[in-house]
Amino acid sequence: MNNNPPTTYSVAVLGCKVNQYDAQQIEQLLEQHGLAKAPENECPDIIIIHTCGVTAAAAQKSRQIIRRMQRDNPVARIIVTGCAAGDELTRIDQDPVFRVPAGSDWLKRLAEQLASISTPNAISADGIETDTYTISSFGDQTRAFLKVQDGCDIGCSYCIIPQLRKEPRDKAVDAAVREARALTKAGHREIVVTGVSVGLYGREHGSSLAKLLRHIAEVPDIGRIRLSSLHPGELTDELLEVWASRPNIMPHLHLSLQSGSDAVLHAMRRGYTTSEYFDAIERARAALKNPAFTTDIIVGFPGETDTYFEESYAFCKKVGFSRMHIFTYSPRPKTIAAKMGRQINGAVATERSDRLHELEATMARNYHERFLGQTVEVLVEKPRNGIGNGYTAQYVPVEFPEEMGARGTILQLKPTAANEQGLTCSR
Repeated sequence: MNNNPPTTYSVAVLGCKVNQYDAQQIEQLLEQHGLAKAPENECPDIIIIHTCGVTAAAAQKSRQIIRRMQRDNPVARIIVTGCAAGDELTRIDQDPVFRVPAGSDWLKRLAEQLASISTPNAISADGIETDTYTISSFGDQTRAFLKVQDGCDIGCSYCIIPQLRKEPRDKAVDAAVREARALTKAGHREIVVTGVSVGLYGREHGSSLAKLLRHIAEVPDIGRIRLSSLHPGELTDELLEVWASRPNIMPHLHLSLQSGSDAVLHAMRRGYTTSEYFDAIERARAALKNPAFTTDIIVGFPGETDTYFEESYAFCKKVGFSRMHIFTYSPRPKTIAAKMGRQINGAVATERSDRLHELEATMARNYHERFLGQTVEVLVEKPRNGIGNGYTAQYVPVEFPEEMGARGTILQLKPTAANEQGLTCSR
């Protein structure tokens, strides 16, 4: 390890929107300590690896990145944070690695570690609270994430996140609104309101996610607002009323399903039936204009028979999702599902996953074709390989000639082609 005072840093982040937000908190904290982002191809003095542990594959990837960073940067101070920072998930024995596992005090613990290593502008960790520490920008991204909630106690039988992120807790309304103002002022044209289980927001102080969204939607000059993943039971009439009455809240719902079989949902301890889920979908369709529904699906859950899978497949087809994130079940330590019998053969799970991917492609193409001949509003993102791209209000990807619009603008476009990937516009 290099014993000279550190001056540069880099942050590697894996995982979900919440982790992406956490990484911005980390970068802001590092810069408050007087550190600068290391130029590419230069070894930073401090490396933060913000890990993911939601699946076995994510934890494995976290381990691989830690080992690679140790190998490629032998003199750097390496600090491992996030959901896979605990010994039981990363199992990295080599020193020097300082661990800051997820939890209510992780950012304060990171600040204490930074204060102990003589950073150029060391600040006190006193007053650094994870759930009140706000960010003022989200890098150079068009879209910024705004985390308003952390933790979960829903208790799904397959999920380790409640053990890692701990009990639910909220960002205060005034802090969330202040942060939304700052992100808008920094030039971010879209804000994604997110959390580990964002629909739980407000439970601890008698408020609600709907009330928070009302305040955020009224921030002067705010652009688009999106909401991250919801549990079906959290799609209340109050929330739909706010959603429908605020045109800057986009009609895209990520409503996590996990299985379309009632028997499997019961074993997963999801707390709803397929009938209740479909009722939430129908209420959203009635309230919003041509909404897009995306979801998460787990295949190969313990005890998922051929019959149960066919029920799940048929239910997904009935809903007509615009996109599905499909995961093959992997047992997580210290969860109920890991101890269940009737684990599914890997080849069977792979075949089921392949079938769902084929269904997803068909449903996505069908949904995208609805927009042919219509005018859609597209928020322009950074061009890729000389091709302009962006997203509609329903979060449908759109490609178009780069010269048609500058990044951060909203274009009125008429798609000329559609496939499972999205929409294409020509001149």
